[in-house]
Amino acid sequence: KQEIEEYPKIFNSNYTKVWLANFMIYFSFYFVTPLLPLYLRDVFHADKAMIGLVLSGYSVAALAIRVFSGYIVDRFSRKKVLLISYACFALFFCGYYITGSIALFTLIRTLHGAPFGLTTVSSSTVAIDVLHPLRRGEGIGYWGLSNNFAMAIGPTLGLYAYNHFQNYNLLFTVSLIFASLGFFINSFVECRYRPPVMD
Repeated sequence: KQEIEEYPKIFNSNYTKVWLANFMIYFSFYFVTPLLPLYLRDVFHADKAMIGLVLSGYSVAALAIRVFSGYIVDRFSRKKVLLISYACFALFFCGYYITGSIALFTLIRTLHGAPFGLTTVSSSTVAIDVLHPLRRGEGIGYWGLSNNFAMAIGPTLGLYAYNHFQNYNLLFTVSLIFASLGFFINSFVECRYRPPVMD
């Protein structure tokens, strides 16, 4: 009985915080994802080919930064990297309010992908750090659920809000709020010190 009571929990305080914050970033991403083609069509009268080209920049930037993300989170403080990248991700939603041209929207949307890619990588490394070694396998399994839950409900709620309000700035604000909440939650995560990996 004593061994069972002392068996480490998966959802300790720090893991729960970073799990919720990870849900927030994916929710804010998936909430607006199905709306952006409609936004480009309604605001900039973009055709299907242009919409696909504009939106692909986000994925390209996210993939490109992930090539260097492993080095960054090992070379610098993981929590600092997480907070800086998360803050940049949240702030880029403000850029959608000032997109007066499709070229500016393309630039902002493409740049937005970089902090998303870095945040998701650094978030997972922080999650591993705060998990007890005996529960890391299970913990990473549950970690994937934060993405899946966000993917399951984010687009549905986004389309529901669009159908009821027809206000794109309001929808961008919802994503900004959720991303800001995720940043706020992550700021309270306590990570143990890890010496930087030097070349």
